[in-house]
Amino acid sequence: MDILKFSEYFSQRNVQIGFLLIVIPTFIVYITTIQLFAGFFLFSDIQFIIGVLIGEIYALKNLTSDQTYLKCGIIVGVFGGVLAAFAVSIWDTVYYFLNFIGFLVVFGNFIITGAIIGLIIGGIMGSFFMYREMKEDTYEEEKRTIDEDFYKDLIED
Repeated sequence: MDILKFSEYFSQRNVQIGFLLIVIPTFIVYITTIQLFAGFFLFSDIQFIIGVLIGEIYALKNLTSDQTYLKCGIIVGVFGGVLAAFAVSIWDTVYYFLNFIGFLVVFGNFIITGAIIGLIIGGIMGSFFMYREMKEDTYEEEKRTIDEDFYKDLIED
């Protein structure tokens, strides 16, 4: 893949706002719920799931014509998860008075969570939107074929 084409994804508004909509909700949910819930499988996985879902829905609903659902979903999910991991790591470093090594450890834990959850949810959401579009296109094709047959029968009679 060409580096220039790859960087064009990051200049699209839906991708940029998708990143923000992953980072901000993840950060807010994390700082409000971390004392209550730390996560099922990974560190703060529920908080990351909420943020990634919000960002993915926005990014995929506002897709431009040159983007594909699956590619955009995975890119927004992974990079948004990494950015959210960075924001949460900064919060933990300040909140718990950690040094640079402590920041790296916390960031390492959160980057795994953010990248895995972003990849999984980005792939699932991208596939869902792609399937939905294919189903709509199939329905429109069937409807058009039925209409053409109906009018063709009227003309022949």
